[in-house]
Amino acid sequence: MKWINNILPETNLQKFIFIFLPFACGYFLSYLYRSTNAVLAPYLSNDLNLNAEQLGLITSAYFLTFGLFQLPLGVLLDKFGARKVQSVLFLIAAIGAILFSLGNGVWSLVTARGLIGLGVSGALMAAFKAFAVWFPKERLPLLIGLFMSAGGMGAIVASTPLEMALQITDWRGVYLFIGIVTIFVGILIFFVVPEKQENNYNEKPLPVLKVLKHIYTSYAFWRIGPLSGIAGGTGLAILGLWAGPWLSDIGKFNKNEIANILFISTIMMTIGTTSLGIITDYLRKFNISPVGVMGGALFVFIIPLTIITFGIMPKAIWPWVVLSITSLAATLAYAGLSQHFPTSYAARASTAINLICFLMAFIAQYTIGFIMQLVEPGKQSGYSIKAYQAGFGLFLGLLIICYIIFIIMSVLEIRKNKGETSKGNSA
Repeated sequence: MKWINNILPETNLQKFIFIFLPFACGYFLSYLYRSTNAVLAPYLSNDLNLNAEQLGLITSAYFLTFGLFQLPLGVLLDKFGARKVQSVLFLIAAIGAILFSLGNGVWSLVTARGLIGLGVSGALMAAFKAFAVWFPKERLPLLIGLFMSAGGMGAIVASTPLEMALQITDWRGVYLFIGIVTIFVGILIFFVVPEKQENNYNEKPLPVLKVLKHIYTSYAFWRIGPLSGIAGGTGLAILGLWAGPWLSDIGKFNKNEIANILFISTIMMTIGTTSLGIITDYLRKFNISPVGVMGGALFVFIIPLTIITFGIMPKAIWPWVVLSITSLAATLAYAGLSQHFPTSYAARASTAINLICFLMAFIAQYTIGFIMQLVEPGKQSGYSIKAYQAGFGLFLGLLIICYIIFIIMSVLEIRKNKGETSKGNSA
């Protein structure tokens, strides 16, 4: 099948089949890995006698290695291409999944989960790199919205279908099966995705550190990055683990009801992300940027997070649905930031956002469990609303602060651009 890599797709249908779909399968697996422990948490706790802090550490190890690898990932993607890098990484993820299925202690599971995070760390960025090479920049928001729906499908499978699978096998069997599937997807990407020589003749090559300095010191990064990182990271931390325990402890739902609530939420998230991409692409005609859409959606994101944090409506499902839909609005920052930089280091621009997002997810997922354990030491389940208020409330406060900073910097940038336009017209 190696010959396929030498055939360049020309039509949109060919690009969809040979570029979009293989990477979409990879992102499906990435989100499946990310979301499984929201359902598996009680099984892991019961089988291995884990408390909230230990459960948070095991689950968040995925985000730690995922986040830490973002800087070298961007360099590797820009140098070697998405196909080669992602194929190798998926083999690492498969090894991690198989080791997780064999783990018996906290640190063996932390190590295995960390390998999974490392292995799928390029699932999103590799796709964005490929899209940046094959598609025009103005179409990226639409492509990202459609692509994110593949992740939503992974999250859907990690809800009610996963609970049903646990009637056939246990959590070890689940991870073993996903590990095997990951090997096949890595092989698929390697043999099916084509190579394309980037046309960067007009772009002067820059040293790696100079490129990173350019990105991380830019006004655009500091306006977009902190808000996107705290919102995306908090959403990942809660929806990837703590949603299940909250629904059990505060909502008083049983395991099947929790799986169904997560199922409904992830279906709506999938619909929402696709719609968000279409809406963003449409609003582009009215000069409304992806970052502007992100700002509006994340304002809505604060509302259900506040309701959930304070346990105001414990039996209501809609806050979780709205939280799921709006949490992924943070991904619009990828398209927003990449438009400020050349294609030759588009991957490094996107991974700059990803670095903040996934390190924050690691910090949030572990810290929430740590705080809950401090508030109610000795517990392994049945935490009170006070414990969740303390854990969730810390990151709700940080989110509000980052949102205010985002608004201030956006207003200043608008004024600056208007001033420059006025000077240009006067000249």
